[in-house]
Amino acid sequence: MKNDKNMNIIHIADCLRGGGVQNFLLSLLPEQVKLGHKVTLIVVERNTYDYCDKLEQKLKEHGVQVVNLGKERGNKISFLKTLFACRKTIKSIKPNVVNTHGGMSHLYGTFSTEFTHCLHVLTIHNAPEYWNVPNNLLNSNKPLVYCSDAAYDMRVQHNKNIVAINNGVSADLICTKEIVDLRKELHLAKTDKIVVLVGSLRPQKNYEFLKQVVEKLQDSSIHFCISGGNYGAGYVNTSVFDDYPTIHCLGLRSDVSAIENGSDLFLSCATFEGLPIAVLEAFFNGIPCVLSPIEQHKRIVDGVGACIIPKDFTAEAFAESILSGLDNHISHDNIARNRSKAIDKFSISYAAKKYVDFYQKNLGNEKK
Repeated sequence: MKNDKNMNIIHIADCLRGGGVQNFLLSLLPEQVKLGHKVTLIVVERNTYDYCDKLEQKLKEHGVQVVNLGKERGNKISFLKTLFACRKTIKSIKPNVVNTHGGMSHLYGTFSTEFTHCLHVLTIHNAPEYWNVPNNLLNSNKPLVYCSDAAYDMRVQHNKNIVAINNGVSADLICTKEIVDLRKELHLAKTDKIVVLVGSLRPQKNYEFLKQVVEKLQDSSIHFCISGGNYGAGYVNTSVFDDYPTIHCLGLRSDVSAIENGSDLFLSCATFEGLPIAVLEAFFNGIPCVLSPIEQHKRIVDGVGACIIPKDFTAEAFAESILSGLDNHISHDNIARNRSKAIDKFSISYAAKKYVDFYQKNLGNEKK
């Protein structure tokens, strides 16, 4: 494939349900379009939530072509049909690069680029990201992008052609001036405090730890609101919070920025991350943050104001940090301005250019 300055790039994602990968792609793909490249997103699973449709529409509005293969979860026949449909789509588009994001999408990308001239690049979004046997067998020599320096350091793959490109976000796409007041939505008192958590109900988000924090705080005026979906087996069942009236599961929401604008504090209890997009979005939204004491958080808070990391993973340490964070009375706009220099490195423009440079470098190597 000719290595033109302006490339034809395909990204493949497992689905458009809310999560860090999807929100990263919402920033990255339009930015690659702005750089002059033709960009297509292939989505493996069919859209099952309004959120998915809204995300797809927003991508299209910013010049990204979207192809949905319509795979049904847990259906082997659907898996085979969409696997061949993916290869047919890639064959017709004739991209320079296919960049995959996630375990299932890696396999689709591998099958679809085998015996073609397409460069297949895999992005690792977890720290660490463990592969199944097919991925280990078929992708051990592919070029890899790790989503953060921490993910790079915690890598379990042994590929030689690897690079760390820190995730970024587009403030223009993810920030809004609109305000959602969860106090009204949840029929709370006007003086109640809102602590927002963002991300699907996966065990790594450590949401059940909130029960210990609530018990330690013993304060009915502090409400913890989780914006994220439960997608079946392997996710935390919201019923575990039934006995905790100050813990609210909001489900999958597309108005997270507006929610944060009307909230008092952003909280992450996560036990591991790649480079957490939800945290970067909170940085740009100007909301005070309390972030769990994991390496991925510690590496990104330098110089970021109104951001606290508890000393350890105990309910007492988190309770102290939450109370300290809630005592911050600086406006979100002023916090965002004070953070601007420190978080500029997380602007999507940097990540998008580095991705393109990595593609072009590897396309050049393939010609030698």
